[in-house]
Amino acid sequence: MSHPILKRHIERHSLKPLYLFFGEEEFLMNRALHRLEAALTATAGEPPTKTLREAQEVGLAEFLAEAREATLWGPGQLLILRGVETYPAAQLKAVAAYLDHPAPRAWVVLLAEGLKARDVEKHAVWGRLAKEEAALGFYRLREGELYQWLTREARNLGKNLTLAAAQRLVEMAGDNLAELSQELEKLALFSGPENTLTPALVSQLASHSRTYNIFALVDALGESGFHRRLASLGHLLDLGEPPAKILGMLARQVRMLIRAKEGAGGNPADLARSLGLPQGVVKRLSQQAARFSDGALKAHLGALHQVDFHLKTSTGSPRLWLEWALLKMGPGK
Repeated sequence: MSHPILKRHIERHSLKPLYLFFGEEEFLMNRALHRLEAALTATAGEPPTKTLREAQEVGLAEFLAEAREATLWGPGQLLILRGVETYPAAQLKAVAAYLDHPAPRAWVVLLAEGLKARDVEKHAVWGRLAKEEAALGFYRLREGELYQWLTREARNLGKNLTLAAAQRLVEMAGDNLAELSQELEKLALFSGPENTLTPALVSQLASHSRTYNIFALVDALGESGFHRRLASLGHLLDLGEPPAKILGMLARQVRMLIRAKEGAGGNPADLARSLGLPQGVVKRLSQQAARFSDGALKAHLGALHQVDFHLKTSTGSPRLWLEWALLKMGPGK
């Protein structure tokens, strides 16, 4: 799935000479870029000459001048420039000048992950692109949209994904679309001829998935027994997960538990927004946080800092240090 406006432009053969792609959802932005390149390739019969530049290495006027260097034959050019939000206002005048006289057989895409919709609407140059349907926003998906997106992705893989399975997948992998896409592809392969992807199939994938075992490890923090924590750690290490990454993930989880505990009793939607997580995941996080005292969580974070120090300065076994921390990290009052 690409951006609906871009999809319409491709279907109607009415591509704009210059687009602004903005917003924080890099996965959807990159997918739209691939879709645009594929459409240009299909039209010309061969891939366009592609140029990818960073704003810090080239001036905007200089970059747009490259679009005018296309030859009279061949498939044309696709020119992509990242970080255009970093240019000063004076340089952006080059975009307006280019739009008045765009280069033939050249398609320019300006990427601005740091721009917000309100920044685009009130800006003279970006606002013009918005009015011409050439400023396309790529935003983080809300919880309901996330499940719908997963359902569509599964359908594209020839599978039916149940809502419960989609929820389980988000619990497992979080709301990062790149990771969700990878896990969904694994699940589709793992399911074989089975047409419907269920929560049971998601659970069966556990022993084969690094992401799932990370989820299992952090989920086990809320249990009084330490056996599942140590078993999950063992699976992760066997799958090749670096100890430093596991430690960072544990520290992040404890910090989120602290924030969830601090936000208890408040508006769940506000807490989900501040944590950058779907409400369903935050609900589970809050339930887990309720099993800990403030002191226990702070003590666990201190233990992880201690492990970090030893991993960086000691020749001892990283696995033993992580096991030492996990033995301490059950719920407490």
